[in-house]
Amino acid sequence: MNQKDKVDVNLKLLKSLRETHCKSISDIASYLGYKTSTSYWLMECGRRGFSIDALYKLAKLYKYTMEGLLLVRD
Repeated sequence: MNQKDKVDVNLKLLKSLRETHCKSISDIASYLGYKTSTSYWLMECGRRGFSIDALYKLAKLYKYTMEGLLLVRD
């Protein structure tokens, strides 16, 4: 990875992992400590960014590395 690479959260993967684990958006929002499910929904659909803390917790939940949840493009 170099300085010109663009890093994004792999939103398709996160949705797929959530569905594979039979979790609702509400379940994940609650797991992350959000008051409403809309907060997580906005993140999963790309309208709001993920915090490092949220990515860490999701990686732990899904038994992934944080890097595994990212897309790197040049």
